[in-house]
Order: sequence, then structure tokens, then C-alpha cells
Amino acid sequence: MLWAWMDVRESVRVRPRATGITSMTILQLKTKLSSFTRFASLCGRGILAGFGLAYCCVGTAHAWVTLDLPDLNAASPHFGAVAVSHLSDGRYIYGNNNALYVQDTFGTSGNTALATPPNVDPSFLTVLNDTTAVVGAGQFATTPVYQFNPSNPGTPGYASIASLQNFSAARSSSTSLYVVGGNGAGGSNSVNYVTTSGTSQVIIDPAGTFSAGVAVDKTGDLYVGDNDTNSVYEFTPAQVLNAVNNQTLLTFSDGLLIHTFADDVVGSLAVDANGRIWASGFGADGLFFWNPATSQGGVLNPEAPGGAYSVSTFSTSGNDYVNYVWQAGFSTGNPVVYGYDTVQNVPEPATTALLAAAVALGAVWWKRRIHPVQA
Repeated sequence: MLWAWMDVRESVRVRPRATGITSMTILQLKTKLSSFTRFASLCGRGILAGFGLAYCCVGTAHAWVTLDLPDLNAASPHFGAVAVSHLSDGRYIYGNNNALYVQDTFGTSGNTALATPPNVDPSFLTVLNDTTAVVGAGQFATTPVYQFNPSNPGTPGYASIASLQNFSAARSSSTSLYVVGGNGAGGSNSVNYVTTSGTSQVIIDPAGTFSAGVAVDKTGDLYVGDNDTNSVYEFTPAQVLNAVNNQTLLTFSDGLLIHTFADDVVGSLAVDANGRIWASGFGADGLFFWNPATSQGGVLNPEAPGGAYSVSTFSTSGNDYVNYVWQAGFSTGNPVVYGYDTVQNVPEPATTALLAAAVALGAVWWKRRIHPVQA
């Protein structure tokens, strides 16, 4: 639009009238108009470039790969929780109110139901290896944590390996996991180290009053959310190993504060292969992220406003992925959507700072073009 206006401006000729306007006045007018239009053009180009980059970066413009999961079943006494984890070949395992499903083929919508689990409103699903997965029974009470074999849908062999108020979990090894649950002091939560042999040990206590997410990055660092402050803390493998081996409790003050998110968005945590921290959860309208390497953050909104998200990561065939599960609500029949894409394809949303920088760049460019720096 600015460039079209400039073309029209160039075709206009100002002619003196019998009104006392001199040729010098007209020349000054044309000079000022020319300077203004050049400024507007250059700033406009910077703004348009900024908007163009912003459009390429915003989450709503990103084309995620999405699949419809079985609709929500929130029959009483359950609360309508859903959970997802992944096998080594990328196939998801999906949990939804006394039902577990294994994806038939990675990237397709077909799935096979496992034999009915024992009274599960899945607070989490965690794959330890291709023949061992763990599901939390949830329900905001002290309930079992079940081990099962996802490769044998007909007889998965559900077996309880722990009993605690369970909210979220992350894989530690092929035989162990970290579970955020309600075994902490004073009624608060704690992080528990749980093994498939049936041992359960508190390693971080307290870990907030409300449920919070937990994740492990590719180097083994442990990330724990504090839903009281919406903060995420990092613990090194050495710290965790010492807590497990020497039964020495850690607290959040022992960890490194990575970032503080907006309210109620650390109930679900993940760390992608590029080191970005992803956060979401109950009441979080979007996928929030923080990049410690650039100190930049933002939010992606791949689905319609409302509902709830959970976020996780997985790797298969040499590719690293970010994925989310979105449920439209917490009532029976609400749709559930599964979305994913490779880490390198998932953009970071542009911020207003990007547009301000574009305008400033245009202004500086104009100044140097109109008033070149003298040597």
C-alpha cells in the first residue's frame, strides 16, 4: 500500500496558483513530502517484514500433525483425565478413564484397546521400555501405580508397584521413574523415585502444595514444577543420584531456578531436544515454552480457545518430536486431539519486541539514507 501511494505521489504535479504561493514554497513542500514518504516507506517495509516474520513464527499458523483420539469418558467417580506416552517406534499409548490404547502404526489414527485396567483415571503414562510401561491410577487419592506390558494388549499383566497420591511422572531408566505424588511432609507433594521391583523413595520434599509436572532432558537433568509459584527447577544427575543412594532429601532451594511461568501452567512439563522447556496443564490455554539459551519464551495455541493441554516429547528413527494432547473439556463425549511435529519444525512465537525492532531498524535506515554519516 505504501509503495502504491508513492507511485501515485510521483505522478502528481503541484502547479502554482494565483494565491501567492511561490515556486520556492512548492519546492519546500515537495522536499518535505518526499522525505516523509521515504521515511514511511522504509519504516513500512520494516513493519511489514516484522509482521511477515511474526506470521511465520506464531503457533496458530503452524501446521501440526493431528489425530483424533477416542472421546473423553469422564464417568463418575473419575475426573476426566487423559495421558499419553510413546514407544521407541513413536507409537503412542493413550489412557482415558479405565481404558488404554496402543497406536497401531506411527502417524496413523488406528489404535488397539488393551485389556481393561483396574479402576484407572490416568494421572500419567510413562513408557520405560517397549515391554514395560507404568500408569498412575490418579483420582486425587492414594491409589496404585501399575506396571503393564503394552506389547501384549490382550494380557498386559497389570501389577501394582507403588501406592501414593500420584499426579505426574517421568522416565528415569528402563526400570525406574520419578513420580510427583502426595507422600510429602505436611500434606504437600514430593518427588518419589519408584522402581519396577516395588520400591518407592522420596527424593525431593516438599514439592509444592498442588500437582506439578516433572521431566528429564537428554543429559539426565531432572526438572520439577512448583505449582505454588509456577516455577521450574533443575536438578543435576549427581544431585539425584546422591539423594537416591544416600537417602538425602533435596528441596527446591537445592535446584536451579530455570523460569517462572504464568499461573497454573506447570502441571505438565517436557524438555525438547533443543533444551526448550514446555509447560501446560489443567487450566492452561496453550503450550507455554521457555528457551534458557535465548531467555525467550512464548505460547502456542494449536487448538480452539478453552479446554486443557498436556505436553511431552519423544524420539524415533533419529527424529525428535514435541507433542500435545488437547481435550475440549472434562465431560463425557468431549473430543480429544493428539498433535505432534519435529522439534526443528515447531517455531517460537514472535513477540512485540520483534516488531518494535523492525520499526526501529526502518527509522535508523531512513536516518542514514537522508542524513548520511560524514567520514
